[in-house]
Amino acid sequence: MTIFSRRPGCAAGWLVALTVLAPRAAAAVNTADEVCQRWVCDRADTSEGVSTGDVTTCDPGDLQPPGRPNALKLVNLYRFLTAMPEVTEDPTFDTNAQDCAIIQAANGLTHTPATTATCYNAAGATASNRSSICGGQAVGCIDLYMDDSDNATGPNFGHRTWILANSLGPVGFGSVGSGGRTMTASCFYQVGGTGKAGVPYVGWPPAGPVPLQAFTATELDKSGWSLQSDTINLGSATATVMDGTTNQPVTVSTNLGSYGAKYAMGITPNGWTSEAGHNYTVTIGGTTTPITYTVQVVDCSTYGTSNCATRDGGAGNGGAGTTGTTGTGGGAATTGSGGGAPTTGAGGSGATTGTGGAGGSTPPDSKSGGCSCRVEGGPSCGALATGLLLALAEIARRRSRARR
Repeated sequence: MTIFSRRPGCAAGWLVALTVLAPRAAAAVNTADEVCQRWVCDRADTSEGVSTGDVTTCDPGDLQPPGRPNALKLVNLYRFLTAMPEVTEDPTFDTNAQDCAIIQAANGLTHTPATTATCYNAAGATASNRSSICGGQAVGCIDLYMDDSDNATGPNFGHRTWILANSLGPVGFGSVGSGGRTMTASCFYQVGGTGKAGVPYVGWPPAGPVPLQAFTATELDKSGWSLQSDTINLGSATATVMDGTTNQPVTVSTNLGSYGAKYAMGITPNGWTSEAGHNYTVTIGGTTTPITYTVQVVDCSTYGTSNCATRDGGAGNGGAGTTGTTGTGGGAATTGSGGGAPTTGAGGSGATTGTGGAGGSTPPDSKSGGCSCRVEGGPSCGALATGLLLALAEIARRRSRARR
């Protein structure tokens, strides 16, 4: 942050204070190199693990490693790209999600299974209403949730906005089946989290460097860009996207429903696709809070996995796992919680531990399923100086948390 003032004094203090206290998005704090290396490393292993669930006996079984660690790794990858804090995994939510998955695999996808449904169980029925559900396996479905172009509940980005939600975490994953389009389903348990990121708005794609490969993996230009907020009403919002001096045509959709965020809007490219090396400035109008940010599309195709073990091999910034083994540290000797079985999970990048969002928020109210859940959401120079120091400390704390 750079502040220019003609001379020191109260006026300068006011300028600094206003700049510091202005609402901020979850802006990327990473370089293009960090973003590309993280993208390549976190996607180097996307194996699903083995599910022991059996539809023929209605035994939900369990999802073996590395299924859950890899699914969590991708969730935290997308949160990393948007500078949102990481989330952790809860074993109880994993069990609930597995109970959900056996119902979904046996009957087809529904957030409200009937008591007469094959393999019905009460815990799984509740979890079905508190999860994103998918007719595929746990890891592969994370990209589909971020895509969200084939949303059975209508035109919205409910699955995506849940992954990027302020309130997300901890989470759970369940999966039944080994692939194919029948007798395979997964549940991503997400509602009722204790995350309290408090970020004013989050865009996908976000401000700062974004891999071109992320646009491909989530069919972003086809499914549409999105913006979400818990505090800024986007119901009457407008949007422009500038590629340099070129105003790119877009289709704007608003009032998309309260799925993980109170407000959400879509910005769909109309006849153009994003290109590496281009910077796209998004400006949102029709809101009480001005919003503008620039997406920098970078090509990560030249990056390899040779640095993954030392830079970022773990699930999320600090590794993830289910058996408590010690992970190898990241670029600054971090500790990651280990991978499944007797394997070692690689730690995250930077001197972070990958903790989830701060607790204390009120669980969202459940509506019609896992993607239908509402989040309710002239002083003296001396006083200015004190306020400024407190504001700077808060910004430093938020940025530190965003890097975890």
